[in-house]
Amino acid sequence: MKIYVFGNYMDFKCLAGNCQTTCCSGWKIVVDREAYERFKNLENKSLRADILSNIVEKDDVHSFKNRTNGDCAMLDGDGLCRIQRNSNEKTLCNTCRKYPRLSFSDKDTMLLSMAASCPVIIEYLSNDKIKNMWYEMGTDKKMYPIDISGVNWFAQDKNRFDILINDIKTKYYLKSERLSELFFDFADMAVDIIISCKDCMYFDGSFDAYEEQMQGEEFRRRYNDFTKKYGERLATFDKSYADYRIFTKKYENPDEDTYDRIYQVAGEIVMLDTIMFSLSLQKGSNYEKDIVNAVHWVYKTAVHGKVSGSKMHKKIMEILAK
Repeated sequence: MKIYVFGNYMDFKCLAGNCQTTCCSGWKIVVDREAYERFKNLENKSLRADILSNIVEKDDVHSFKNRTNGDCAMLDGDGLCRIQRNSNEKTLCNTCRKYPRLSFSDKDTMLLSMAASCPVIIEYLSNDKIKNMWYEMGTDKKMYPIDISGVNWFAQDKNRFDILINDIKTKYYLKSERLSELFFDFADMAVDIIISCKDCMYFDGSFDAYEEQMQGEEFRRRYNDFTKKYGERLATFDKSYADYRIFTKKYENPDEDTYDRIYQVAGEIVMLDTIMFSLSLQKGSNYEKDIVNAVHWVYKTAVHGKVSGSKMHKKIMEILAK
C-alpha cells in the first residue's frame, strides 16, 4: 500500500492560546461514544460535571454545546480548552484529539493529510520556500519527498483544473466589470450561507467591500491597488492551495466526479480572492493575518460544514458555469 503524507503531518504543533483563530468555534464538535463514556467516568468530579452539562444529544449523537458566538462551551476566554487544561490530550474526544490531522484510504493508497482550517497548515501552504509538500512513507517508515505531478491521476486532474482556472481568469479577471460581477456574486453567496447555516460565522471585514456598489472605474482602481498589495503572494498561495486541495479531495471523496471536484476547488479559490480583496481595503490590513482568516473561513465553510459545503458547491457550479 502506498502511503502519502502531507509535509508537516509528523511535525505539527498546536499554537494553543497563541492561535489567531480557533478550531473550537464555528462548528458542531461531535463527541464519539468512547469519549462520552470516558467523560462519564472521570475522577475529577468538577470537570466531569462541567463536561457533561455542556454536551447535548440529538438522534443518538452527542456533541458539545455552542455559545451564541459559535464557540464551544468548553473554550475559555484565553483560547484554551478546559478539558485539556484540567486533564490531558488523551481525555479529549476523537475530533479534538486528531484535528487538524486527516486520514483517508482508497483501494491500495492511504493519505495522511491536514485540514487547511488550521493556521499552522495555512502558514505551511504559504511558505513558497518549501520544495516538497508531500512525502511517501517507505517500508522502512522513513519519509521520501515526492513530486505529485508524477502521480498519473493528479497530473490529469491538475491539467483540467488549469484549463478551468485559466478560462475563469480570461472570462472574468481580465475584465474589471466581469470580475466585479463575479466577486459580488460570491459575496452574495457567502452572506446567504452565513444567514442560513448556524455553524457559519461572519468575521470583520470579510465582505464589507460589497456593501457598496462600486462602479467599474472605482472597482478597477481598487482592484489594481489590491494586486499591487497582495497579488503576487496570493497567486503563489492559490497555486499551493489548489495542488493541496485537488490531491487531498480525491481521497477525501473518491466517488466524486472529477469535474465536480475541480469546480469546487476553483470556487474555493475565487471565494478566497473575493474575501482577500475586501480585507485588503480595511484600515490596518495585513496579509499574514488576512490570509489566515480568509482560508480558515473558506475551508471551514466548504469542507467542515455539510450544509454550508453543499450550498457553496451548488452555487459555485451555478455561477462558474454561466
